[in-house]
Amino acid sequence: MTTLLTATAVKSAKPKEVNGVLKDARYPDGGGLYLLVTAKGGKLWRYNFSFKNKKYTLPLGKYPNITLKEARERHREAKNLIANGINPVEEKRAQKRKEQQRQKKSFDAVAREWVTLQRARLSPSTLNRYERALERDFYPIIGKRPIDEIKKTELIKVAQAIQKRGALDTAYRLLNVCNQIWRYALQLEIVEHNIVADISKKDVLKPYKPKKYNTITEPHRIGELLRAIDEYQGEYTTRQALKLLPHVFVRSSNIRLAEWKEIDFKKRLWVVPAEKMKAKKEHRLPLTDQAIEILQEIYPYTKEAKYIFHSPISRTRPLTDVTLSKALKRLDFGSEIVPHGFRAMFSTLAYESGNFRSEVIEALLAHQESNKVKAAYNRASYEAEKRQVMEWWSNFLDEVKGG
Repeated sequence: MTTLLTATAVKSAKPKEVNGVLKDARYPDGGGLYLLVTAKGGKLWRYNFSFKNKKYTLPLGKYPNITLKEARERHREAKNLIANGINPVEEKRAQKRKEQQRQKKSFDAVAREWVTLQRARLSPSTLNRYERALERDFYPIIGKRPIDEIKKTELIKVAQAIQKRGALDTAYRLLNVCNQIWRYALQLEIVEHNIVADISKKDVLKPYKPKKYNTITEPHRIGELLRAIDEYQGEYTTRQALKLLPHVFVRSSNIRLAEWKEIDFKKRLWVVPAEKMKAKKEHRLPLTDQAIEILQEIYPYTKEAKYIFHSPISRTRPLTDVTLSKALKRLDFGSEIVPHGFRAMFSTLAYESGNFRSEVIEALLAHQESNKVKAAYNRASYEAEKRQVMEWWSNFLDEVKGG
C-alpha cells in the first residue's frame, strides 16, 4: 500500500543520490500520481495511466505553483475523463490546439494582419497613426480577446473613453478602422457578423466638427508670412523647407521626406513616388523658377544627405513632423496657419481667381479623380496646364511678398 504524501514531505523531497551522482527521484501518492524531483531540483507532478492498452504520462504542473492539494484535484479530474472514455493526454493536446487557434483569432492578431495588408494602400504616416492608436486604446483592453467574442458595447466603451480625454474626432476614426478590421475578419469567416456596422456613432458618441486646417488667404498677410520665413533665424534646412512649401503646397510628410533623386532639374519636375503619397499614386509636380532657385540654394549643403531637408541632428534623418509647425509658431504665425494650410491657401486662391479648371487644381493637390476613365485622361492632358498654374502661383507669391 502506497503511503500518501504530505505537504511537508513534498516540500522536503530531494533527488536521489547514486554513487555520489544526483538522479531523478519519484515520490508516489497513489493511483499513478507522483512527484518527480529532477536531478537539478525541479519538482513536477505526473500521472501515469493506461488507456486502451497503452501507457501514458500526463503532466499536472510544477511545484510549488501547483500544491499537493491542487495536484490531487487535477489527478481526480483526469481519472474522471478516463472513466468517461476520454484520454486526458489527448484532451490536453486538443485544448492546447484550441487555445492556439483562439490566440490566432484574437483581436490584435486580426488587426495586425489587416494593418499589414494596408501597407500598400495607406501612407506610412496614416498607417503609423492607426497602429499607435490601436496599441494605445484597443490592444490593452480587448487585444487578447477572441475577436468573435467581442461585443459592440465593448467597442463603444473604448470609443467613449477616447472622447472623454478630448479626442472627439479620433473616436469616430477608430471606430471606422474597427469597421474595416471586422469586414476583413468577416471575409475570412473568422467572425460571423460585422458588429461595428451595427453601431450608430451619432447615438453613442458626442458630435464633432471635422477639423479645418488653419490657413491665410488675405494677400497682404501672406506677404508678411513669406517675408517672415525669409528672415527665419532657426535651422537652415527648416528655413529652406518653409520657403519651398508655399510654392509646392505638398503635404508635410512629402516635403520632409523629399530626396534629391525625386528632383529633375533638367525637366523642372518633382516626381514624388507612389509609396510616399496618401493615395499611393505617383505625383508629378512642375517646378517654377522660384522653386528651382530655393532648391539650388540648399543643394550644395545637402546633396550628399539622404533627405533634401534633413534633421539638424542627423543627415540621415528627415525633419520631424512637428518641426515646421514649431517654426511657424516661432514666427508668430502658429495660430493662423499650419504646414498643411498652404494647400488650403493655394486651393482657395486658385479657385477664386476663376482662371483655371478645377480638374487641374485638384490634380496639383494630388486629389484623386473618382471616375477612372477621366482619371486616365487627366494624366495625359494636364501637364501643360499644371505648369501654367504653378507659374501663376509662384509669381503671385513673389508679388505679395514684395508688398
